Amino acid sequence: MKFLFNQIQRNSFIILLSGLATFLAGCEDVIQVDVVNKSPKIVVDAFVNNTLDTQTIKLTRSIGYFDSTGSEPAITQAQVAVVDQSTSFPKLFVFNHTANGKYQFLPNPVTGDTFSIGHDYALLVVIGSDTLVSFSTLNPTTTIDSLRLVDVEGNGPPINTTGKYVELMAKDRKGPGDFYWVKTFRNDSFLNNISQLNISADMGNTSRGQDGDLFIYPVRYNGVNDFSRSFKSGETVRIEIHSINAIAFAWFNLVVSENQNGGLFATPPANIFTNVVSFNPNKKTAIGGFFCMSAVTAASVTIP
Repeated sequence: MKFLFNQIQRNSFIILLSGLATFLAGCEDVIQVDVVNKSPKIVVDAFVNNTLDTQTIKLTRSIGYFDSTGSEPAITQAQVAVVDQSTSFPKLFVFNHTANGKYQFLPNPVTGDTFSIGHDYALLVVIGSDTLVSFSTLNPTTTIDSLRLVDVEGNGPPINTTGKYVELMAKDRKGPGDFYWVKTFRNDSFLNNISQLNISADMGNTSRGQDGDLFIYPVRYNGVNDFSRSFKSGETVRIEIHSINAIAFAWFNLVVSENQNGGLFATPPANIFTNVVSFNPNKKTAIGGFFCMSAVTAASVTIP
């Protein structure tokens, strides 16, 4: 009798669960969220360096949260210039629009139209009645001793591919307060995935006041390689070290943090600060992006 009673209880519980599942399925309702980008920001991408390559500043307007990346409207009718404030008379470098919101300037060492380490620069952008300004000092970077080739047998994460990888042999500049952006190029193609962003404060670990020595292993090795694809014979690898400032370092860290902000413990998305401001404090146009002047050192190696 007791067995029969338990069996009835068990069957009733199963029936109850089945009914509950049916009820919940019947109550499912899909909610369409329409997020409208009512007040698009002016977005300034202004990372300028002291090489003799064509320098580019890009102006766009922001898009909605669910819009496709790459569909940002270009701003094509702006006036853009960088001003050297450290010369006897302010020197103007005019960036002319070429296409798709890109404003470009080609340095000319013959005429002295180049950017100099240690100088203070201002960015000026005029878009209709909006005048935007920002400021940055062109800090010195460090030197590269060599690029060392490392033969590795891939046997699982993080190194999945057997072959040659590169180690950056370079030291942080003496003295605290240096910040760097290390870029890797494979056959002139920049490895620009956000997961490959490689930035360093001094040599990469300042927790015990470490300074002036080789960049730590995650910076000089992990950060310059794509371990899903080793370098092949005949490929050229170029590594550049760009000087940045403390504000740019903090900005990059926030960009990475927001990009990885997901999962069970995600926090509400937050706007990332900008160092570009409106010259007219009464203007209400929102602004995003960043302006930074950089010195660059580079080295390259061809894989045998």
